[in-house]
Amino acid sequence: MTNDRVEIIAEIAQGYEGDKKLSELLAKGATAAGADSVKFQLVYADELATPDYMYYDLFRSLEMDSNFWKQLCSVIHDNGKKVYFDVFGLMSLEVASEIDADGVKLSTTEFYNNRLFDAALSMFDVIFLSVGGVPIEDVDKKMSMLSDEEINKICLMYGFQAEPTPLDQNNLVKLRMLKQRFPKNKIGFMDHSDGGLEDAYYLPIVSLGVGIDVIEKHITLDRELEIEDYISGLTPSAFSKFIELIRKYEPVLGEETFDLSDREKEYREKATKSVVAVNNIKQGQVVTQNDIALKRSSIPITSKSILELEDVLGKKIKCNIDKHNPILKDQI
Repeated sequence: MTNDRVEIIAEIAQGYEGDKKLSELLAKGATAAGADSVKFQLVYADELATPDYMYYDLFRSLEMDSNFWKQLCSVIHDNGKKVYFDVFGLMSLEVASEIDADGVKLSTTEFYNNRLFDAALSMFDVIFLSVGGVPIEDVDKKMSMLSDEEINKICLMYGFQAEPTPLDQNNLVKLRMLKQRFPKNKIGFMDHSDGGLEDAYYLPIVSLGVGIDVIEKHITLDRELEIEDYISGLTPSAFSKFIELIRKYEPVLGEETFDLSDREKEYREKATKSVVAVNNIKQGQVVTQNDIALKRSSIPITSKSILELEDVLGKKIKCNIDKHNPILKDQI
């Protein structure tokens, strides 16, 4: 981990249902809750499916004018938040660029769309690439073909929607494995736990421990309304509580260093035993087992302290040392 905070994305997905007012309310709820960024799916039916596909009409209903999207992006930016879009083809990618999106996401649906992927790399500095349901060999192949500059643009996102995803199917250890396998990439978790259960709060906290950089979490206005994509969604007030929990526990991860913190040093000074004299020891005396012991004393542990009996046994003492006093390195 670094000192940077985990980015929390409020995932609206298709929850706006092609309704401008609902889109505005969801964006307002996400920003008010404290999300770092907001993400929509930028849907154009003919990019996603053929007219005979079962959800084609639904996709049609999600289409909205690019001028509205641009206006909404501007409002979100004015609130100090970022805006991302899932894109499903070159048309939606171009629109995302025109409306000043901060980045785009290619879902598992588009993982093998190399033309779209290459175009996204040329147009955006932030690309979220879903690898949920993608064999690792295919991820290796795609990453191996990129330059370091291109790799740095990509955040690999793991997770999948099983409406909702059962706890024991989240496989969070894969996030750590991705971090180890692709150290130059950021790694994100797409949480699809049941938004009506406490799991929705605590599963993402667990994911912090494997070293993620991004959490994507669904938001909805009211779960009882069963708006599209509500299953894993939190209401704005619940989303705010979720963010509070993440920010509360995020600092416990610390930094990737074995250096002792100031508090650890204080603890060490109080808790560690050092070599002390159990008898009065005279100058020139050779120390035996009967002369010393490991004990805590009122004198703090320093670089001069001796922590192991073996470092003193058989050594001559340079000065008189009173009983119960520590024996220091410069005294032998």
